[in-house]
Amino acid sequence: MPLPESEIAFRLFGEGNWESSAPKFSKLLYGDYGFSLDTATELAAIVNKRLEVSLGARGLSGLTEPLVPSDFTLPLYEFIRRIQSAARIEDDETLDRAQDALLGELAPGANPQGPVRLVIEKFAGNRSFDGFLPSGGDGPIVFEAGRHKGRIAVRGIDHEPAMAYTLLARDTRPVGFRCWQMNWRDTILWLPSPSLPRLVEGQLLLMPEAAPVQPAPGRFLATTVLLWDADGRKLLDPRGAAAEPGALDEDETARFLTNLRRLQRRDSGAVTVLSAEYIVTL
Repeated sequence: MPLPESEIAFRLFGEGNWESSAPKFSKLLYGDYGFSLDTATELAAIVNKRLEVSLGARGLSGLTEPLVPSDFTLPLYEFIRRIQSAARIEDDETLDRAQDALLGELAPGANPQGPVRLVIEKFAGNRSFDGFLPSGGDGPIVFEAGRHKGRIAVRGIDHEPAMAYTLLARDTRPVGFRCWQMNWRDTILWLPSPSLPRLVEGQLLLMPEAAPVQPAPGRFLATTVLLWDADGRKLLDPRGAAAEPGALDEDETARFLTNLRRLQRRDSGAVTVLSAEYIVTL
């Protein structure tokens, strides 16, 4: 059985009880604490023990690629590849569960069955398809690269947010790869954020006009975060409250998603998080 968090916290920080160890362990998981050599060494030992158990349960020989402290400083996808190699995981079902869990972290939006929805508009040439389809209705819209244009909007709100952050997570399984087999920049895309979307004819346009679909096939999960009070930006944006709109890099994206979850727990009304999905084919 995996170690309970209380025992991991005790082993990492040497505190006498869960109440005193838990805050430090939580800060470590959220990236507020860096890894000291002692902490990384102990955590590597814990993970290696778990890997040994997993290998043995599957009838495989012992651990031949144990983790070392420096592995915990690797970029996310490289770390996942490191774990997969050490654990010798090859079956598609397990890898697909890992991919789904990863996408759940990278695309945290939920599109409730209510009046406020993130929607994807599809255009061909200069003509728009009739209306637009929200994800979860008739299924994700399919775009053909080089033929269609698209636009992302929010439907069902009657006032503008202070600002919006919008990112796309690309599920690359349709082209035969999982995200960690790709480069980060090929799987996580940002609209220049924060943006200042405007209500136009009942829609909050996150893109001022439709844009051509790029020739990158896959399933795309769009997430937008509407921030209702500009003062909340300092709690959300890891670049600071005065940063120019742009794309967040890998470290900034990770911190943004962490800040988002914390802000939601602190004040659920501070942000509205919505998602939709679409598919791109060549």
